[in-house]
Amino acid sequence: SNSSKNSPANISTIDSILLNLTSDRTSLLLGMVGIVILLLNRIISFPEDAAYEASRSRIDLLGVFAAGSVLLNGITKLDVESVTAEQVALEGVNEGRVVWYNGDFEYDGNRATVEWTLSSLIKCSPARTAVLLGKHQKESERWVPLAMTGILPSDTSLRTSLRTDSTPILDRMLRDDGSIKGGTVGGTEVIGSQKRKGPNESYLPTLQALPGKIEFSYLPSNAQEALLLPVPPSSSTDEVDGCRYAIVLGGDTAKSFAPRDISWCKEIASWLSSED
Repeated sequence: SNSSKNSPANISTIDSILLNLTSDRTSLLLGMVGIVILLLNRIISFPEDAAYEASRSRIDLLGVFAAGSVLLNGITKLDVESVTAEQVALEGVNEGRVVWYNGDFEYDGNRATVEWTLSSLIKCSPARTAVLLGKHQKESERWVPLAMTGILPSDTSLRTSLRTDSTPILDRMLRDDGSIKGGTVGGTEVIGSQKRKGPNESYLPTLQALPGKIEFSYLPSNAQEALLLPVPPSSSTDEVDGCRYAIVLGGDTAKSFAPRDISWCKEIASWLSSED
C-alpha cells in the first residue's frame, strides 16, 4: 500500500534528513532563529565606525529578508484545515459488491459500467454508500433504486423503494436551467463562472439537519451528508420521454466532500450517459 511505501522504515537516511530539513517545522525554527540572532546582534553591538554601520545595515536587511523567506515558507507548508466534523459509524450492512434491485425497471445501459462506476465512487471519494436511481419521464412515476453498494440499510425494503412520493431535491436535477452556473456546496458554487445548460449536482453537507432527509431512505439512517449527481441523458429523445437516472452518494462525515471531489464524482457519473 501507499502508506507502507512512505513509512519511515522504507525511507533512506539521506531522504529522511532532506525531509526533515525541508519540513514546515524546520523552516519555522530556522526562520525564527535567524530573526532573533539579527535582532540580538542589532541590540548588543554598537559600532562607532559609520561606514561599518551602513554596511551592517545592508547585511541585516538582507538577513531579515532571508530569514523572513524561510519563515514564510514554513507557514505556507502548514496544514491549515478547518475543524472537521466527527466521523460516525453508519448504521447498516456493508455490501462489498454492487446489488441490483427492481428488476422490472428496464435499465437500458451497460450494467458492468454501472457497477464499475459505483465501486469507483466508493473507493476514490469520501462516499460510503453509492446508489443509482431511475425515473420514467412521467409525472406519476417515482424514483426507484436500481443498484447500490457500500453501507446499505439493514431493512431490505428501504433499498427497493422510497418512503415518500415527494422528492423535490431529486426532482430539482431534472430542471434544465441555463442560468444556473453549476452545483452547490452548502450554497457555494463549485463548478466555476462558466454557465452551462442541463441538470445540476447538489451537495447536502449536513444531511441530518435537513428536514427533507426522509427523501433519502435508501441511505443509512445516520448518513451525515449526501451528494446528488445527475446522469445526463444520452440523447434528446431520452431527455423528453425516456428514463432519467441519478447517482446519490452518502458519507459518514459531514462536509467531507471537497470541491475537487465533487467535480471528479460528477465527471465519473457523466460517463454513464456516454457508455455506448
